[in-house]
Amino acid sequence: MGDIMTASSQLLSGSLFRPSHRDILNGWRLGAIVDASSFNILDFGGASDSKTDNAKGKNSVLIPKGTYLSGSVLLEGKCNGPITFQLQGLIKAPVDMNSYSWFSFSHIDQLTVTGSGGFDGQGQKAWANNNCDKDPNCKLPISVRFDFITNSVVQGISSINSKAFHMNVLGCNNLKFISVRISAPENSRNTDGIHIGESTGISVAHSIIGTGDDCISIGPGNNDINIFDVQCGPGHGISIGSLGKYTNEEPVKGVVIQHCTLTGTDNGVRIKTWPDSPKQGIATNLTFDDIIMKNVQNPIIIDQQYCPFGSCNQKKSSLIQISKVKFNNIQGTSASPIAISIICSKTFPCQDVELSKINLKYNGGDTSSTTTNVKPRVSGQIFPSLSSA
Repeated sequence: MGDIMTASSQLLSGSLFRPSHRDILNGWRLGAIVDASSFNILDFGGASDSKTDNAKGKNSVLIPKGTYLSGSVLLEGKCNGPITFQLQGLIKAPVDMNSYSWFSFSHIDQLTVTGSGGFDGQGQKAWANNNCDKDPNCKLPISVRFDFITNSVVQGISSINSKAFHMNVLGCNNLKFISVRISAPENSRNTDGIHIGESTGISVAHSIIGTGDDCISIGPGNNDINIFDVQCGPGHGISIGSLGKYTNEEPVKGVVIQHCTLTGTDNGVRIKTWPDSPKQGIATNLTFDDIIMKNVQNPIIIDQQYCPFGSCNQKKSSLIQISKVKFNNIQGTSASPIAISIICSKTFPCQDVELSKINLKYNGGDTSSTTTNVKPRVSGQIFPSLSSA
Protein backbone atom coordinates (compact mmCIF):
# COMPACT_ATOMS: atom_id res chain seq x y z
CA MET A 1 0.00 0.00 0.00
CA GLY A 2 2.98 2.29 0.22
CA ASP A 3 2.55 5.49 2.24
CA ILE A 4 -1.14 6.01 1.60
CA MET A 5 -1.95 6.03 5.30
CA THR A 6 0.44 8.90 5.96
CA ALA A 7 -0.62 10.84 2.88
CA SER A 8 -4.33 10.37 3.52
CA SER A 9 -4.09 11.71 7.06
CA GLN A 10 -3.26 15.09 5.53
CA LEU A 11 -6.34 14.97 3.29
CA LEU A 12 -9.03 13.19 5.30
CA SER A 13 -9.99 12.80 8.91
CA GLY A 14 -10.50 9.10 9.66
CA SER A 15 -11.36 6.45 7.06
CA LEU A 16 -8.26 5.23 5.26
CA PHE A 17 -6.47 2.13 4.08
CA ARG A 18 -3.95 0.50 6.35
CA PRO A 19 -0.66 -0.04 4.50
CA SER A 20 0.51 -3.56 3.85
CA HIS A 21 3.97 -2.56 2.51
CA ARG A 22 3.90 -5.58 0.28
CA ASP A 23 3.58 -5.69 -3.49
CA ILE A 24 1.41 -8.45 -4.93
CA LEU A 25 1.42 -8.97 -8.70
CA ASN A 26 3.21 -5.65 -9.04
CA GLY A 27 0.04 -3.94 -7.93
CA TRP A 28 -2.26 -3.12 -5.04
CA ARG A 29 -3.44 -5.07 -2.04
CA LEU A 30 -6.36 -4.08 0.17
CA GLY A 31 -5.57 -4.11 3.86
CA ALA A 32 -7.90 -3.43 6.76
CA ILE A 33 -10.11 -0.38 6.44
CA VAL A 34 -11.17 2.05 9.10
CA ASP A 35 -14.59 3.53 8.26
CA ALA A 36 -15.16 4.23 4.55
CA SER A 37 -13.89 6.76 2.05
CA SER A 38 -12.35 7.08 -1.39
CA PHE A 39 -8.96 8.09 -2.73
CA ASN A 40 -8.23 9.55 -6.12
CA ILE A 41 -5.24 7.91 -7.77
CA LEU A 42 -4.26 11.26 -9.29
CA ASP A 43 -3.59 12.45 -5.72
CA PHE A 44 -1.20 9.58 -5.15
CA GLY A 45 0.98 9.49 -8.22
CA GLY A 46 -1.41 8.12 -10.84
CA ALA A 47 -1.26 9.41 -14.40
CA SER A 48 -3.90 9.51 -17.12
CA ASP A 49 -1.56 9.37 -20.11
CA SER A 50 -2.13 5.83 -21.49
CA LYS A 51 1.58 5.16 -20.83
CA THR A 52 2.25 5.14 -17.11
CA ASP A 53 1.72 1.76 -15.41
CA ASN A 54 -0.67 2.78 -12.65
CA ALA A 55 -0.45 -0.61 -10.94
CA LYS A 56 2.80 0.72 -9.46
CA GLY A 57 1.02 3.66 -7.90
CA LYS A 58 -0.72 4.04 -4.55
CA ASN A 59 -4.00 2.40 -3.52
CA SER A 60 -7.27 3.86 -4.74
CA VAL A 61 -10.98 3.40 -4.49
CA LEU A 62 -11.82 6.01 -7.13
CA ILE A 63 -10.53 5.78 -10.71
CA PRO A 64 -11.59 9.13 -12.26
CA LYS A 65 -12.26 9.79 -15.91
CA GLY A 66 -9.25 9.27 -18.14
CA THR A 67 -7.34 6.39 -19.72
CA TYR A 68 -4.87 4.44 -17.60
CA LEU A 69 -2.40 1.69 -18.48
CA SER A 70 -2.07 -0.89 -15.71
CA GLY A 71 -0.24 -4.15 -15.18
CA SER A 72 -1.64 -6.98 -13.03
CA VAL A 73 -3.52 -5.86 -9.91
CA LEU A 74 -4.79 -7.81 -6.89
CA LEU A 75 -7.19 -6.17 -4.43
CA GLU A 76 -7.43 -8.59 -1.53
CA GLY A 77 -9.16 -8.69 1.87
CA LYS A 78 -10.08 -9.37 4.57
CA CYS A 79 -11.31 -5.82 5.18
CA ASN A 80 -12.96 -4.31 8.24
CA GLY A 81 -15.97 -2.84 6.45
CA PRO A 82 -17.55 -2.41 3.02
CA ILE A 83 -15.35 -1.57 0.02
CA THR A 84 -16.37 0.60 -2.93
CA PHE A 85 -14.30 0.51 -6.09
CA GLN A 86 -15.61 3.34 -8.25
CA LEU A 87 -14.46 3.17 -11.86
CA GLN A 88 -15.13 6.22 -14.00
CA GLY A 89 -12.11 5.95 -16.29
CA LEU A 90 -10.86 3.33 -18.74
CA ILE A 91 -8.15 0.94 -17.54
CA LYS A 92 -6.10 -0.66 -20.33
CA ALA A 93 -4.07 -3.84 -20.04
CA PRO A 94 -0.61 -4.14 -21.58
CA VAL A 95 -0.77 -5.68 -25.04
CA ASP A 96 1.70 -8.41 -24.02
CA MET A 97 0.84 -10.14 -20.75
CA ASN A 98 1.98 -13.51 -19.45
CA SER A 99 -0.16 -14.02 -16.38
CA TYR A 100 -3.23 -15.94 -15.25
CA SER A 101 -5.24 -12.82 -14.46
CA TRP A 102 -5.14 -9.07 -14.92
CA PHE A 103 -7.46 -7.43 -12.37
CA SER A 104 -8.49 -9.51 -9.32
CA PHE A 105 -10.82 -8.92 -6.37
CA SER A 106 -10.32 -11.57 -3.70
CA HIS A 107 -11.71 -12.52 -0.26
CA ILE A 108 -13.83 -9.39 0.24
CA ASP A 109 -17.22 -9.11 1.92
CA GLN A 110 -19.54 -6.23 0.91
CA LEU A 111 -17.67 -5.13 -2.20
CA THR A 112 -19.25 -2.66 -4.61
CA VAL A 113 -17.68 -2.22 -8.03
CA THR A 114 -19.51 0.56 -9.83
CA GLY A 115 -19.17 3.40 -12.30
CA SER A 116 -19.47 4.27 -15.96
CA GLY A 117 -15.88 3.26 -16.75
CA GLY A 118 -14.43 -0.03 -17.85
CA PHE A 119 -11.60 -2.47 -18.50
CA ASP A 120 -9.93 -2.79 -21.91
CA GLY A 121 -8.02 -6.07 -22.18
CA GLN A 122 -6.43 -5.11 -25.53
CA GLY A 123 -6.76 -8.72 -26.64
CA GLN A 124 -6.41 -8.38 -30.40
CA LYS A 125 -2.87 -9.78 -30.48
CA ALA A 126 -3.77 -12.58 -28.07
CA TRP A 127 -6.68 -13.73 -30.25
CA ALA A 128 -4.44 -14.01 -33.28
CA ASN A 129 -1.95 -16.18 -31.37
CA ASN A 130 -4.44 -18.23 -29.35
CA ASN A 131 -3.47 -21.91 -29.55
CA CYS A 132 -5.08 -23.08 -26.31
CA ASP A 133 -6.94 -25.85 -28.14
CA LYS A 134 -3.55 -27.47 -28.86
CA ASP A 135 -1.40 -26.27 -25.95
CA PRO A 136 -2.72 -27.18 -22.46
CA ASN A 137 -0.07 -24.91 -20.93
CA CYS A 138 -1.17 -21.80 -22.75
CA LYS A 139 -1.60 -18.76 -20.53
CA LEU A 140 -3.98 -15.95 -21.40
CA PRO A 141 -5.10 -13.60 -18.62
CA ILE A 142 -8.70 -13.29 -17.48
CA SER A 143 -9.56 -9.59 -17.47
CA VAL A 144 -11.42 -9.36 -14.14
CA ARG A 145 -11.56 -12.08 -11.47
CA PHE A 146 -13.93 -12.24 -8.51
CA ASP A 147 -12.62 -14.88 -6.10
CA PHE A 148 -14.41 -15.66 -2.82
CA ILE A 149 -16.46 -12.46 -2.86
CA THR A 150 -19.60 -12.33 -0.68
CA ASN A 151 -22.66 -10.06 -0.37
CA SER A 152 -21.48 -7.82 -3.18
CA VAL A 153 -22.57 -5.92 -6.30
CA VAL A 154 -20.94 -5.17 -9.65
CA GLN A 155 -22.92 -2.49 -11.45
CA GLY A 156 -22.62 -0.33 -14.54
CA ILE A 157 -19.05 -1.10 -15.56
CA SER A 158 -17.90 -2.40 -18.93
CA SER A 159 -15.30 -4.83 -20.22
CA ILE A 160 -14.05 -4.83 -23.80
CA ASN A 161 -11.61 -6.91 -25.84
CA SER A 162 -10.45 -9.29 -23.11
CA LYS A 163 -7.59 -11.65 -23.94
CA ALA A 164 -9.49 -14.60 -22.42
CA PHE A 165 -12.58 -14.55 -20.17
CA HIS A 166 -13.92 -11.07 -19.48
CA MET A 167 -15.12 -11.83 -15.94
CA ASN A 168 -14.57 -14.97 -13.88
CA VAL A 169 -16.52 -15.81 -10.72
CA LEU A 170 -15.09 -18.45 -8.35
CA GLY A 171 -16.18 -19.47 -4.87
CA CYS A 172 -18.52 -16.49 -4.48
CA ASN A 173 -21.76 -16.17 -2.51
CA ASN A 174 -24.52 -13.60 -3.07
CA LEU A 175 -22.86 -11.63 -5.86
CA LYS A 176 -24.95 -9.55 -8.27
CA PHE A 177 -24.00 -8.22 -11.71
CA ILE A 178 -26.33 -5.43 -12.78
CA SER A 179 -26.24 -3.42 -16.03
CA VAL A 180 -22.78 -4.57 -17.07
CA ARG A 181 -21.65 -4.23 -20.67
CA ILE A 182 -19.26 -6.76 -22.20
CA SER A 183 -17.99 -6.62 -25.76
CA ALA A 184 -15.53 -8.42 -28.02
CA PRO A 185 -15.79 -9.39 -31.71
CA GLU A 186 -17.19 -12.78 -32.65
CA ASN A 187 -13.76 -14.01 -33.83
CA SER A 188 -12.17 -13.47 -30.38
CA ARG A 189 -11.67 -17.03 -29.11
CA ASN A 190 -12.24 -18.02 -25.47
CA THR A 191 -13.61 -14.60 -24.50
CA ASP A 192 -16.53 -15.80 -22.36
CA GLY A 193 -18.45 -12.83 -21.01
CA ILE A 194 -19.08 -14.05 -17.45
CA HIS A 195 -17.94 -17.51 -16.34
CA ILE A 196 -19.37 -18.77 -13.05
CA GLY A 197 -17.82 -21.63 -11.07
CA GLU A 198 -18.36 -23.20 -7.63
CA SER A 199 -20.58 -20.36 -6.44
CA THR A 200 -23.98 -19.82 -4.82
CA GLY A 201 -26.54 -17.06 -5.23
CA ILE A 202 -25.10 -15.38 -8.34
CA SER A 203 -27.31 -13.19 -10.52
CA VAL A 204 -26.74 -11.35 -13.79
CA ALA A 205 -29.44 -8.85 -14.79
CA HIS A 206 -30.19 -6.06 -17.29
CA SER A 207 -26.87 -6.57 -19.09
CA ILE A 208 -25.58 -6.55 -22.66
CA ILE A 209 -22.98 -9.16 -23.61
CA GLY A 210 -21.41 -9.88 -26.98
CA THR A 211 -18.27 -11.99 -27.31
CA GLY A 212 -16.45 -14.66 -29.30
CA ASP A 213 -17.54 -17.41 -26.89
CA ASP A 214 -20.34 -18.00 -24.38
CA CYS A 215 -22.04 -14.80 -23.24
CA ILE A 216 -22.50 -16.51 -19.87
CA SER A 217 -21.09 -19.93 -18.98
CA ILE A 218 -22.13 -21.78 -15.83
CA GLY A 219 -19.62 -24.42 -14.78
CA PRO A 220 -19.63 -27.16 -12.13
CA GLY A 221 -20.43 -26.62 -8.46
CA ASN A 222 -22.99 -23.85 -8.90
CA ASN A 223 -26.23 -23.40 -6.96
CA ASP A 224 -29.01 -20.82 -7.21
CA ILE A 225 -27.91 -18.99 -10.37
CA ASN A 226 -30.29 -16.43 -11.90
CA ILE A 227 -29.86 -14.81 -15.32
CA PHE A 228 -32.48 -12.17 -16.12
CA ASP A 229 -32.91 -9.70 -18.98
CA VAL A 230 -29.60 -10.31 -20.71
CA GLN A 231 -29.05 -9.38 -24.36
CA CYS A 232 -26.56 -11.85 -25.84
CA GLY A 233 -24.86 -11.62 -29.23
CA PRO A 234 -22.59 -12.25 -30.92
CA GLY A 235 -21.25 -15.32 -29.16
CA HIS A 236 -21.99 -18.94 -28.38
CA GLY A 237 -25.12 -18.27 -26.35
CA ILE A 238 -25.88 -18.87 -22.67
CA SER A 239 -24.51 -22.23 -21.55
CA ILE A 240 -24.61 -24.57 -18.60
CA GLY A 241 -21.33 -26.41 -18.90
CA SER A 242 -19.27 -27.83 -20.12
CA LEU A 243 -19.63 -30.42 -17.36
CA GLY A 244 -17.93 -33.74 -16.71
CA LYS A 245 -14.39 -33.03 -17.80
CA TYR A 246 -12.74 -33.35 -14.37
CA THR A 247 -13.05 -35.86 -11.51
CA ASN A 248 -13.70 -33.38 -8.67
CA GLU A 249 -16.73 -31.59 -10.11
CA GLU A 250 -19.64 -30.74 -7.81
CA PRO A 251 -23.31 -30.77 -8.96
CA VAL A 252 -25.12 -27.90 -10.66
CA LYS A 253 -28.45 -27.24 -8.96
CA GLY A 254 -30.96 -24.48 -9.51
CA VAL A 255 -30.35 -22.34 -12.60
CA VAL A 256 -33.00 -19.94 -13.97
CA ILE A 257 -32.39 -18.17 -17.29
CA GLN A 258 -35.31 -15.86 -17.96
CA HIS A 259 -36.45 -12.97 -20.16
CA CYS A 260 -33.31 -12.96 -22.36
CA THR A 261 -32.76 -12.14 -26.03
CA LEU A 262 -30.14 -13.89 -28.17
CA THR A 263 -29.22 -12.41 -31.53
CA GLY A 264 -27.07 -14.08 -34.19
CA THR A 265 -25.40 -16.48 -31.75
CA ASP A 266 -24.02 -19.94 -32.54
CA ASN A 267 -26.23 -21.42 -29.83
CA GLY A 268 -29.19 -20.22 -27.84
CA VAL A 269 -29.75 -21.85 -24.45
CA ARG A 270 -27.49 -24.85 -24.04
CA ILE A 271 -26.48 -27.62 -21.66
CA LYS A 272 -23.24 -29.36 -22.62
CA THR A 273 -21.41 -32.32 -21.06
CA TRP A 274 -18.37 -34.34 -22.10
CA PRO A 275 -19.01 -37.92 -23.31
CA ASP A 276 -15.99 -39.40 -21.49
CA SER A 277 -16.74 -38.06 -18.02
CA PRO A 278 -14.31 -39.55 -15.47
CA LYS A 279 -16.93 -39.48 -12.68
CA GLN A 280 -20.70 -39.42 -12.33
CA GLY A 281 -22.23 -35.94 -11.90
CA ILE A 282 -25.54 -34.11 -11.61
CA ALA A 283 -27.21 -31.12 -13.28
CA THR A 284 -30.76 -30.54 -12.06
CA ASN A 285 -33.52 -27.94 -11.68
CA LEU A 286 -32.63 -25.98 -14.81
CA THR A 287 -35.19 -23.51 -16.22
CA PHE A 288 -35.13 -21.57 -19.50
CA ASP A 289 -38.12 -19.26 -19.65
CA ASP A 290 -39.36 -16.39 -21.83
CA ILE A 291 -36.47 -16.37 -24.33
CA ILE A 292 -36.41 -14.61 -27.71
CA MET A 293 -34.20 -16.05 -30.45
CA LYS A 294 -33.18 -13.92 -33.43
CA ASN A 295 -31.46 -15.89 -36.18
CA VAL A 296 -29.76 -18.26 -33.71
CA GLN A 297 -27.93 -21.28 -35.10
CA ASN A 298 -29.01 -23.83 -32.45
CA PRO A 299 -31.78 -22.22 -30.37
CA ILE A 300 -32.44 -25.09 -27.92
CA ILE A 301 -29.71 -27.62 -27.36
CA ILE A 302 -28.70 -30.30 -24.88
CA ASP A 303 -25.44 -31.85 -26.05
CA GLN A 304 -24.11 -34.73 -23.97
CA GLN A 305 -21.59 -35.55 -26.69
CA TYR A 306 -19.79 -32.20 -26.41
CA CYS A 307 -16.27 -32.74 -27.71
CA PRO A 308 -14.53 -29.62 -29.06
CA PHE A 309 -11.45 -30.13 -31.21
CA GLY A 310 -11.95 -33.94 -31.11
CA SER A 311 -10.17 -34.04 -27.76
CA CYS A 312 -12.23 -36.82 -26.13
CA ASN A 313 -13.50 -40.36 -26.65
CA GLN A 314 -16.87 -39.95 -28.32
CA LYS A 315 -17.54 -43.68 -28.16
CA LYS A 316 -18.15 -43.32 -24.42
CA SER A 317 -21.35 -42.03 -22.85
CA SER A 318 -21.57 -39.07 -20.52
CA LEU A 319 -21.92 -39.84 -16.80
CA ILE A 320 -23.68 -36.54 -16.05
CA GLN A 321 -27.30 -37.06 -15.07
CA ILE A 322 -29.42 -34.18 -16.39
CA SER A 323 -32.87 -33.87 -14.83
CA LYS A 324 -35.76 -31.48 -14.11
CA VAL A 325 -35.23 -29.25 -17.15
CA LYS A 326 -37.87 -26.80 -18.39
CA PHE A 327 -37.93 -24.94 -21.70
CA ASN A 328 -40.90 -22.56 -21.67
CA ASN A 329 -42.08 -19.76 -23.97
CA ILE A 330 -39.14 -19.73 -26.37
CA GLN A 331 -39.93 -17.83 -29.56
CA GLY A 332 -38.17 -16.52 -32.66
CA THR A 333 -36.07 -17.67 -35.57
CA SER A 334 -33.47 -20.35 -36.14
CA ALA A 335 -30.51 -19.90 -38.49
CA SER A 336 -30.47 -23.65 -39.16
CA PRO A 337 -33.14 -26.25 -39.99
CA ILE A 338 -32.76 -28.02 -36.62
CA ALA A 339 -34.20 -25.65 -34.04
CA ILE A 340 -34.38 -28.15 -31.16
CA SER A 341 -31.61 -30.67 -30.49
CA ILE A 342 -31.73 -32.72 -27.29
CA ILE A 343 -29.00 -35.36 -27.36
CA CYS A 344 -28.77 -37.08 -23.99
CA SER A 345 -26.53 -39.73 -22.51
CA LYS A 346 -27.17 -43.40 -23.29
CA THR A 347 -25.90 -44.39 -19.84
CA PHE A 348 -27.86 -41.70 -17.97
CA PRO A 349 -30.79 -40.57 -20.17
CA CYS A 350 -32.20 -37.13 -19.40
CA GLN A 351 -35.01 -37.26 -16.86
CA ASP A 352 -38.06 -35.03 -16.39
CA VAL A 353 -37.54 -32.72 -19.38
CA GLU A 354 -40.48 -30.45 -20.22
CA LEU A 355 -41.12 -28.23 -23.25
CA SER A 356 -44.01 -25.80 -23.56
CA LYS A 357 -44.92 -22.86 -25.79
CA ILE A 358 -42.07 -23.25 -28.29
CA ASN A 359 -42.28 -21.46 -31.63
CA LEU A 360 -39.06 -21.40 -33.67
CA LYS A 361 -39.11 -20.85 -37.40
CA TYR A 362 -36.35 -21.26 -40.00
CA ASN A 363 -36.29 -18.62 -42.71
CA GLY A 364 -34.66 -21.04 -45.17
CA GLY A 365 -37.50 -23.54 -45.11
CA ASP A 366 -38.93 -26.19 -42.83
CA THR A 367 -37.81 -26.40 -39.21
CA SER A 368 -37.13 -29.74 -37.51
CA SER A 369 -36.00 -31.22 -34.22
CA THR A 370 -34.09 -34.21 -32.92
CA THR A 371 -34.16 -35.97 -29.56
CA THR A 372 -32.08 -38.91 -28.32
CA ASN A 373 -32.23 -40.81 -25.02
CA VAL A 374 -34.99 -38.61 -23.63
CA LYS A 375 -38.79 -38.74 -23.38
CA PRO A 376 -39.80 -35.11 -22.88
CA ARG A 377 -43.19 -33.94 -21.69
CA VAL A 378 -44.88 -31.50 -24.04
CA SER A 379 -47.57 -28.91 -23.34
CA GLY A 380 -49.00 -26.08 -25.39
CA GLN A 381 -47.86 -25.37 -28.92
CA ILE A 382 -44.50 -26.87 -29.92
CA PHE A 383 -43.04 -25.84 -33.25
CA PRO A 384 -41.20 -27.66 -34.61
CA SER A 385 -42.78 -30.80 -33.23
CA LEU A 386 -40.41 -33.23 -31.49
CA SER A 387 -38.99 -36.24 -33.25
CA SER A 388 -36.65 -38.99 -32.04
CA ALA A 389 -33.35 -39.77 -33.75
